[in-house]
Amino acid sequence: MIGDAKVRAMPGFDGATLRAWRRSRGWDVPEVARQLRHAARRTGVQVANHAGLIRMIYAWERGDHDLSERYELLYAAVRGVEPARLTHGPAGPGAEHNLAQSQALPLNLGLADAMGTAGAEEDDVDRREFGLAAIGLLAGTFMPPAGIPPTVAAGQVRELRAAAAAIWARDRLAGGNAQLREATGYYKMARAVLDHSSYTSIVGAELRAVTSELAACAGFAAYDAGYHQLARTLLTEAALLAAEDPLLSARAYGLLALQSNALAVASIGRAREALRFLDMAGAAARHEPSPRIHALIWMRRATASGMLHDDVTIRQAIANARRELDRGDHPSDPQWAGFVDYTEVTAHEAMARLNQGEPDRAAVVFREVLRDATLPPRNRALYTAQLAASLQAAGDRTEAIGAGLQVLAAVEDTVRSARVLRELRPVRQATDPGDEFAARYDAALAS
Repeated sequence: MIGDAKVRAMPGFDGATLRAWRRSRGWDVPEVARQLRHAARRTGVQVANHAGLIRMIYAWERGDHDLSERYELLYAAVRGVEPARLTHGPAGPGAEHNLAQSQALPLNLGLADAMGTAGAEEDDVDRREFGLAAIGLLAGTFMPPAGIPPTVAAGQVRELRAAAAAIWARDRLAGGNAQLREATGYYKMARAVLDHSSYTSIVGAELRAVTSELAACAGFAAYDAGYHQLARTLLTEAALLAAEDPLLSARAYGLLALQSNALAVASIGRAREALRFLDMAGAAARHEPSPRIHALIWMRRATASGMLHDDVTIRQAIANARRELDRGDHPSDPQWAGFVDYTEVTAHEAMARLNQGEPDRAAVVFREVLRDATLPPRNRALYTAQLAASLQAAGDRTEAIGAGLQVLAAVEDTVRSARVLRELRPVRQATDPGDEFAARYDAALAS
């Protein structure tokens, strides 16, 4: 099953820690099972039935089995923390504020009114309806919604930060289409609070940072869901709100580069724009010791250089990214950069080769990437789609269809990402309308 391989346990994450998290909420095991299933329904992820989950939770708490990454991310979403924070337990760093149910976020900030109460049947974004909602964001018309507090304290900022962490965690499971409504709703609320509430200078700095974080979160979701104008607006907001924070600035510019590179298919000037954004990211992070941040900048430079057929820069950038990771983990590595690893660098090498017009070489590297059993579902679907596109370009039609059908199975199951389907477009364009692949692709695109 995609993304649910038996993978490593988190370092220091044992049954006692899991039990401590449960008891800190006052939950029994059946309630944990209910919460996990609720989180899974919201993100379109398949999990065991209620009785099966109860047995699994008891086994995890006894230490009989390790959590797969799928359940690890669902636990993080239920707790409203970054996955790495689970290892510290409920009394660990940053746990001074006792979060209630993170996805409901009872902040008295009017979030329910701002975001609506979409049911499970509305997990996929309705493009016409969302387009109307996006107009306010694109036009910058942030009227203060009813219910925002006149004064904001540090605890409410922590709740918004927890919301961003939970959305990022779920994004790796399901993709941008599943997160877009929620992410843009939280950003709009945070921006309204930033613009209209009162707060101290210390709280204000933290609020501006978390608003930048939520803009980046929503911008990435919009990019993954195929709303490029909205993505550009939100990511630009993320960069502006980052102010003098080097890590937030590097992240925002890195995401802008990612989007520019995706648009370079239609205009080669976008690839050069991506490189300029990466120059800005590098300048922002120049004094930061984090290996993962610098590896991220280098690997994205490789994919942009592929569009420009710059083989020398591709090789140099990939080598530099790997050298950064060879330095090992560093205390300055931000949690959000945890996805930057050797597999991700190799995936960017494959993308660069595909961009460069070397599909045979790209296919070999994509196969190497897909051997990593720990890839989260959306990324596995994305890289399999890019493998299919590489095989199609290389003339291996049979293998391309086989890989494409794997992607469609993921899209029909849990993954909600327009970007994934976009990568499969070359395979669909070469397929007869009556073919099974064409019918399933068209149905997924229309859903």
